[in-house]
Amino acid sequence: MSFPLPSSLLPLFLAGALAGCAPALDWRDVPVGEDLLIQFPCRPERVERRVDLGGESVAARMLSCEAGGIGWSVTVFDIGDPYRLADALMLLRRSLSSNLRAEEVVGPMPALAALTPQPTSRRLRLQGRGAEGAPLEAEALFAARGLQALQVVAIRRDGPASRWRDWAGEFIGSLHARP
Repeated sequence: MSFPLPSSLLPLFLAGALAGCAPALDWRDVPVGEDLLIQFPCRPERVERRVDLGGESVAARMLSCEAGGIGWSVTVFDIGDPYRLADALMLLRRSLSSNLRAEEVVGPMPALAALTPQPTSRRLRLQGRGAEGAPLEAEALFAARGLQALQVVAIRRDGPASRWRDWAGEFIGSLHARP
């Protein structure tokens, strides 16, 4: 299950979100690749596969779970070519917006020391519709770490509207390098 990923990974993301975790938010550090950690509010499942991203096959590793009516995911794409990184981030962003049939609102980029500066990095708020047409909201971060593109997403389908943006902000803002 994944977000702003190619549509081939969207079913995996949705399946993982439905499989879910415990309903309570139980924040814990989870490794994202070799040198990054993020605070997940549930125990994520891992999926690894190769995906087509802009006509090239790249390795993608996704961590995802569901808690509090919110789907949480981090996907790391190994781009390998510094000249393709900016385009990869744009492709991922467009893919998520398209898959969610969502309007984008660009938000402030979090100041995360673990990220590699990249002009196409974005923090977004999306409002769209799921496959069944039900409304949904998402908070997403598209950023780079070295030659990897990162997609961090929290999607609210039916969770508590009052706190979900705070939780999504905590999730996205918790991305950090291992000590």
